[in-house]
Amino acid sequence: MSPFDPLVLFLLYLLPMYAANSIPVIVHGKTPLDFNFKLFGKPLFGKGKTIVGTFAGIIFGTIVGAVILLIFPYSISIIPEYLSLAFGLALGAIIGDLFKSFFKRRFGIKSGEKWDFADQLDFILGGLIISSVFRVPEWWIVIALVIMTFFIHSSTNWVAYSWQLKKVPW
Repeated sequence: MSPFDPLVLFLLYLLPMYAANSIPVIVHGKTPLDFNFKLFGKPLFGKGKTIVGTFAGIIFGTIVGAVILLIFPYSISIIPEYLSLAFGLALGAIIGDLFKSFFKRRFGIKSGEKWDFADQLDFILGGLIISSVFRVPEWWIVIALVIMTFFIHSSTNWVAYSWQLKKVPW
């Protein structure tokens, strides 16, 4: 085992989820995923969750996993089922974000309005839960992803905001 294996393993989990969560900010489309359906007078997800953004996130996160395998074939020795895992991480990241948006609307929190902790952890927890079908992560990966996400997510959101890709810096 290489001393770099833990870092590689951390990145193998992190990159598809962050890619899936980030791309809908850039590729968002116009048609809302919920087709403007309202549940008890409130949007199901909101206008910010679009069909194009949802599928772009899942596809892009999976592509990031495939590119990792092409550039670093060594990764397959760490996680033999990595492409399936990358798909699960991307799909789960998107589902986690949708799940959070659903509950934000139920609690009367508007699209773009800050919801501490949920805004940072939704896609990570969703990715870890869904991808567990393909591979259960080590306990330390879960802890590292949760802790590091508070720093990484804040930084990437600030960059997206300063580049005018997002309307709010969170």
